[in-house]
Amino acid sequence: MAITSVDIDTETLRLAKSSLGVRTNREAINLALRDVVMRRRQIEAIDVLATIPVDSDATTITYGE
Repeated sequence: MAITSVDIDTETLRLAKSSLGVRTNREAINLALRDVVMRRRQIEAIDVLATIPVDSDATTITYGE
């Protein structure tokens, strides 16, 4: 794991720790970073799914075609 020194707004960090239910700055930062990555991946997946054509008149769902 890399050691990095950054200036972080202490009030925002306090709120993040409280929201995430963690005690340490490291836990809060790591969870927040993972959350950002997860949300970005979800947005990218939604963008891909949005390109799939949908037949809004279909009454049944057919798989494997």
